[in-house]
Amino acid sequence: MLSGERVTLRPIRPDDYERLYAWRMDVATFIATSEKPAVPTTFADFTETLDRKTRDPKDAVEWGVDVDGSLVGRAAMYAIDELSRNAAVGLTLGPEHRGKGYGRDVLTVLVDYAFRHRNLNRVWLQVLATNDAGLRSYAAAGFVEEGRLREQAWVDGEYVDEVRMAVLRSAWTP
Repeated sequence: MLSGERVTLRPIRPDDYERLYAWRMDVATFIATSEKPAVPTTFADFTETLDRKTRDPKDAVEWGVDVDGSLVGRAAMYAIDELSRNAAVGLTLGPEHRGKGYGRDVLTVLVDYAFRHRNLNRVWLQVLATNDAGLRSYAAAGFVEEGRLREQAWVDGEYVDEVRMAVLRSAWTP
């Protein structure tokens, strides 16, 4: 559907659910990517939530991240504000698919989609300050740190900062 140098963002299919659920239930992945506590979620609840999110692309859009015909992660655009023309983005790559440059490629595709197809002006994300790989990837994709919420999240037994980053249409060079 949407292609980058190495990744394709495509609709999430029911045959993706088991792999996405396994990544969602991986505590290390969850701790590294979320300010929320890891809690047990049933497969039924997970698929119901995912089905609900994929039904209405006005408020949020979800994609499967595909590389050479294989699912490697999940990407989303959410909190879409039609008046202020901004939205948040996020992604999760399976642990075995990290460190290969896919994250930067996914972000490039998401930002291009936001500016070219959704006519947005600003794309933002939040990342835990402890996620060094994410911070490097987001900066390489053109995101700039705008602020920091000090000790905002309780993660794995300690308070950590959340970093807000964004890219503006006027600064975007595809």
